[in-house]
Amino acid sequence: MIANFFNKTKPIQAIFISVLFLTFYLSSIFLIEKPDFSIILLLKKVGFLFVFLIIFFLIRFINRKNQLSGQDSYVQLFLVLMFGLFPQTMFIEDIFIAHFFLLLSFRRLYSIRSFKNVKQKAFDSGFWIGVASLFYVWSSLFLLLAFIAILVYKKQEIRNTIIVFVGFITPLFLAFTYYLLTDSSLLFFDKLIFEYSFNFDNVSLFNYLILANFIILIVVIAIILVKLKINTLSNDLKPSWILLVSHFLIAIYIILFSVEKVGSEFLFLFFPTIIFLANLMQLITNKIIKEVIVYGGFLLVLGSFYSFLP
Repeated sequence: MIANFFNKTKPIQAIFISVLFLTFYLSSIFLIEKPDFSIILLLKKVGFLFVFLIIFFLIRFINRKNQLSGQDSYVQLFLVLMFGLFPQTMFIEDIFIAHFFLLLSFRRLYSIRSFKNVKQKAFDSGFWIGVASLFYVWSSLFLLLAFIAILVYKKQEIRNTIIVFVGFITPLFLAFTYYLLTDSSLLFFDKLIFEYSFNFDNVSLFNYLILANFIILIVVIAIILVKLKINTLSNDLKPSWILLVSHFLIAIYIILFSVEKVGSEFLFLFFPTIIFLANLMQLITNKIIKEVIVYGGFLLVLGSFYSFLP
């Protein structure tokens, strides 16, 4: 049974997940992006695979270091399935780059729960959010997540809040200095303009109305069930859960209000979603329900790719 297969973290699971991601990655290139082939393009696509490897490592590290879910392979599986559900997220563009830097911020932000190097972590989290904002200005909303982390982990010293803001301003100041010296300061300010849009005309009906609503429904169910479980356990898990829910809500806000509505913005939703789903799988004891969820994920991926076919 495939659901039981991912209850462990042996090399065979890693191989299966890697092959699965490679399949989705190649499918997104040949079925959706359809670029003109060249040696340079081939080298780029191969190089991007290493970027994805780093992303998988970062998410696995954040999850295990902060004990956000169990020691199984569900986080990696659901991450691959999320890429398959929204294949536009596998295109290397500004949103993708911004999210990569946000992961570096989340790595420090979620670890504020410990008593080690809190000020350094506060600065680093703000710094990487600032870098991400230079590529995609809506990333700056995750500055709120840093402040929430300081609050829920009871590190709410005013200086820690100031340190986060100083970290955030630092890359913006350096970027502004560069643009000013090159007589292109207007380009810098253009990067920091928030543009809103409620126009969904150019988006995939399947991705937005079916997949997105289905995922949100499943996540809400997971939040409720896991929250009930956490209430009976140690209070150590509650702050991280509040942070994950806040993370999820900020991502939803960006998806709804940002101008870019082509599917790639769902990347911001990946991290909290896969953590919620992994925790849900650990709560479910009925093997049939687990199988339905896993196989249902694969069927939705097929539906997602099929929706892009002419």
